[in-house]
Amino acid sequence: MIALKVEKIGDQIALVLTQEALEVLNAEVGGVLHLEPSADGATLVAVTQEVWVDDPHARGRAFLKRYNRTFERLGS
Repeated sequence: MIALKVEKIGDQIALVLTQEALEVLNAEVGGVLHLEPSADGATLVAVTQEVWVDDPHARGRAFLKRYNRTFERLGS
């Protein structure tokens, strides 16, 4: 079992991952880990991981792509 510490940083809540947790989740610092509940709802399952290290502008493009329709409506 891996224990994680929950901390408040400013207005956000953060999970502090140990090196062991990073390895088990195959996560990297600066990445985004998507979790979803398992079928029984008792656990969380890592679904996908986004890493922004290779392309510093990828995060911005993903944001714009996600909210493009909203930006178009605001511009009209």
